Amino acid sequence: MNLINKIQELEGTINESLRKSNISIKIIGKENKGRIIISKDKKTNKNFEIEEISSSQIDITENGKVIEKGLFKDYLGKWIYNLYNPVEYLYTFYGKKLNGKVLTREQIDKISNGLTEDYSKERAEGLLVHRKELDNQPIVDEYLGPMFEKIDYGKIYLRYETQEIYDMLSA
Repeated sequence: MNLINKIQELEGTINESLRKSNISIKIIGKENKGRIIISKDKKTNKNFEIEEISSSQIDITENGKVIEKGLFKDYLGKWIYNLYNPVEYLYTFYGKKLNGKVLTREQIDKISNGLTEDYSKERAEGLLVHRKELDNQPIVDEYLGPMFEKIDYGKIYLRYETQEIYDMLSA
């Protein structure tokens, strides 16, 4: 069974999660390509092409441009939910004095010493740069990051880790 078929099997579960936001989806396709049709308030609102790039990841394209690269199939419903609802960023720390802490934007702004680059223009030109979620995010001394960690309904988690933790996880 290919990934598009697996995503089609998740359609009911995704629709159940999106119901409170008055959103529904229909996934059509075969082989390794497909389309997601999104309806908001019972009217077709968005239409994306999807393409399998691994056994569990897809690229999402709109008007010929990749807008989401390597999205895990399990995150698709959360990704769609976040298109229509406010998103809160949460920042998870690994190592040193902040180990295990999850901070809000307000909290991390108090300890940050700058922001990451905004690559939206480069992304619009089709250049591959870091994920859009990493644009204009806080930089914290003694930590690497931010790095994309996960997406949830209404939340995006970014991670910061010390060089020591990074080396352990990369080994």
